[in-house]
This record gives sequence, structure tokens and C-alpha cells, in this order.
Amino acid sequence: MDRDFGLGGLNLNEKPMISVAPQPHPSRGANNHNVHNLLEQAEKNSGVLTLQGNKRKADLKELEWVADIGHGSCGTVSKCTYRSVTMAVKTMPRTSNSYEMSRILMDLDVICLSFDCPYIVRCFGYFITSYDVRVCMECMATCLDRLLIRIKKGIPEDIIGKLSISIVKALHYLKTKHQIMHRDVKPSNILLDWSGVIKLCDFGIAGRLIESRAHSKTAGCPLYMGPERLDPNNLDSYDIRSDVWSLGVTLVELATGKYPYAGSEFDMMSKIMYDEPPRLSRDEFSDDFCDLVESCLQRDPKDRPNYDMLLQHPFIVHHETVPTDVEEWFADVMGEVSVAEAAAAP
Repeated sequence: MDRDFGLGGLNLNEKPMISVAPQPHPSRGANNHNVHNLLEQAEKNSGVLTLQGNKRKADLKELEWVADIGHGSCGTVSKCTYRSVTMAVKTMPRTSNSYEMSRILMDLDVICLSFDCPYIVRCFGYFITSYDVRVCMECMATCLDRLLIRIKKGIPEDIIGKLSISIVKALHYLKTKHQIMHRDVKPSNILLDWSGVIKLCDFGIAGRLIESRAHSKTAGCPLYMGPERLDPNNLDSYDIRSDVWSLGVTLVELATGKYPYAGSEFDMMSKIMYDEPPRLSRDEFSDDFCDLVESCLQRDPKDRPNYDMLLQHPFIVHHETVPTDVEEWFADVMGEVSVAEAAAAP
């Protein structure tokens, strides 16, 4: 899984003075000419960073590498500083492949457009060189899939309540404000900082919705896709309720500490298509939480709730009003992990 996260915490609220492209990005069938034009538009704002309310033209040489953070199929993420400001820099190789470049441009476009959403990772600007594209983002403490690996257990339900609110609001914002569907909702694309703030990231395969529907069936991680996207006999387009399925699988994984399907990738995809969807035990979790997961994991997408319905679900409404200190929980659990890891070290 991709590792798109940083270290530390930085919460800036200024609007980034950057824009990538005013028109829809190309899909898998994009031609080189369209991608070239979009890239030329993006290059006009290369090197423009907005930090602490100030927009400035920066030189790539002023970025100081601190540490490697992670890597995945899209590129690498490093912890860097620029004039004492710490940031996570995502570096993606520039390529002549039009589809890969369209993914990079889509990631740039969505993250720049979403400056006013507190539930989406913040972009300070980007650099485009002859050999790569570097996106400068706020630093976060971890992504949730790595957190699950480190704590070796599920996340408490009250913490998941707060996580759910942030994820649903981020997805709702993308849909209502920009007619964009994420298409890759999973724990590795949900970030947490040391202040307990939860944000969504990684928009390289996000899809522009045409009449509220998306059409590319191959974008995203198959293990989190809804059955309708995996069925080779289903030639229909799909809508945001495919992401609602992905959210349901993610919630089960966060609650139990493990992905709900087992076997080879082929076995797991077959189970998604043909087996009964995963459910949480009502002996271990509240009825409202179990009901939320069950509503998200309906085989027929028409039976799944949309984002407005999710925001009105009793589980979400309850955790909107109940104070939960995610920051304190995260500090405590990471302290326990550090002690356990130190004791296990040779």
C-alpha cells in the first residue's frame, strides 16, 4: 500500500495562491497533447509556496531534506524543511506516460482546490522540474494502516467515531464542492497528526463525476472496491456509493485491527463479489456502529446511504456531540508502542 504521510504537526489556514488546471483532467484514454497542455498550465505556478499567510517564489534548492518517510507506487515522501517550516514532500517522477502524468496532475488539482476543507491534507505549493513533480504538504504523524500495524489491535470505537466524521465530511466536500469522487478510500490514505486531527489524502486516481457518476472501473485498490466495480459482467458506471462501500471496509479494519477478508488477492476479490459482506459483532461494538457498517456494506449500491444520509446517522450524530480527546489517546497509544518496541529490541 502507498505510504502518503509525514511527521510532525502543522496547522495553517491560509488559502494557497496556486491553481493547476481549470478544466477536467484526462482519464486513462488521455492523449499526450491534452496532458502536455495541462502540465504547461501547472508549470506556471511551480515554486510558488504559501506559508503562514505569505505567498513567495521559492527555489527548490531551499528545500532541506530531513528524513525519508515512505514510498509507494506513486513515488516517495520525505520530511523536509523550508526556512524552518517542516513539511512532507511527495516526489513523483515525471514521465512520458500520459495516464501516469494525468494521475499526478489530478492529485495536484484536487489538493490545491481543497484549501478550504479542514478534513483534507493541506498543500503549500509544488515544484515541477524536468524530471519530477514535488508536492509540499503539511506534515502528519502517521497513516492509519501503519498505526494499526504498530498498535497490533483495533482502534477504540469512540476514536473511530471522530475518524468517521472527518472521512465522511471530506468525501462529502469533494462530491458537493467539486463533483469529485476519491475512489481509493482505505486506511493508508487517512492521516492523523499529533494534535488528533484526521485528514484524507492521495487523490491521484480521484474521478471527475459526470452527472454524479464515474466510469473508469480499474482506478483504486481492488480490495476496497465495491462488488459492482469488481464484477466483470457489470458494464455500468458507478457513483459515490462505491466509496461508501470502501468506507465500510475501512471501518471494519480500523475496529478489528485487521482487513476483513483472507486468502490470496483473487480469493479476497471473489469473497467481495459473492460472500456475505463483513459485519461487526454486536457483543463487541455498539448497535449504532454495527448498523453504520451494515448500511455501508450493502451488496447493492442502491441500498447504501449517500453522504447526507451518513452525516445524519445516529453513530455520526452522537460522536459529533460527544467530546473525545483523540490527541490524548494517540499520545498514550504511541507511548505504549514505544515502550513495547524498546523492550523487544535486542
